[in-house]
Amino acid sequence: MNAVTIPEITFVRASATSDWPDCARRGATKLIPREIEAAGYVLNKTQNGIGAAIGTSVHKAGSVMLDEKAKTGELPPVDVATDAAIETMREEIAPGVLWDKTTVDITEAEAQVLRMTRVFRRDVAPTIQPLIVEERLEATVPFATQGIVLTGQADVIAREPGKVHDLKTGARIRSHNPQIGCYSLLARSTGIDVQTAGIDFIQRVHITPKTKTQVQPPAIHQTHDIGKVETAAVNVLKHIDASLKTFREGDAERGVLPGDPWAFIANPSSMLCSPKYCPAFNTDFCHEHAAVDGDE
Repeated sequence: MNAVTIPEITFVRASATSDWPDCARRGATKLIPREIEAAGYVLNKTQNGIGAAIGTSVHKAGSVMLDEKAKTGELPPVDVATDAAIETMREEIAPGVLWDKTTVDITEAEAQVLRMTRVFRRDVAPTIQPLIVEERLEATVPFATQGIVLTGQADVIAREPGKVHDLKTGARIRSHNPQIGCYSLLARSTGIDVQTAGIDFIQRVHITPKTKTQVQPPAIHQTHDIGKVETAAVNVLKHIDASLKTFREGDAERGVLPGDPWAFIANPSSMLCSPKYCPAFNTDFCHEHAAVDGDE
């Protein structure tokens, strides 16, 4: 392996903190790919999945709605939001996309985007009095040894009482506590009094002849204890900082040299441990999946 080149600043996206505990090595490939490649490793390219493309599209529709509400106090007509969502989705899938069993083609993708956008307008948008919509915030992490700057773009920070809202979409709901905690910490760094945080989840549902005429599942709202999600965020950021330090400087006590993949713990049991999702899969940076190949 080559010597590790250490940047002065390492930007950590808030969204990366929720995935990090699942597999830090996969997380590292998204966080510092250039450093990893500069150390002599070759990472694979992964293709965007349709789930992510649909999520981006519904987020776009939500931001259009809430931005208008922040300016005028009223939501725009639904077709303004759905048009923005469809246009965004087509842009997202233009370079190529991986379809899955929940969304099999563009016809289904467009139908899902339309249904999910309408649910956001009906169930979520009326409950929010937006203060900041899709505004990127940055703050230096004071305890970090590796020049970490936390960056994030919460979907919306609402007015009184101060609340961070984040929209999540997908086939199933997952935990995003560290990410929500990062958004809260970033908002506090700008002087906003954040009292609570929540997730609005809209499910992506496979449309079959049986379900085609059924109503899209309603949005699910989760409210989280602000102290707990901020604690989760701080703990993950400390783990990221320690792992970066080991990758860059080594750890003699553990026998880990600078540039060693073992600076980042791998999780071959992760549901995302596959070439579809992980740039490190079956490269010199990670062969840990081999330990579980053939397991029942």
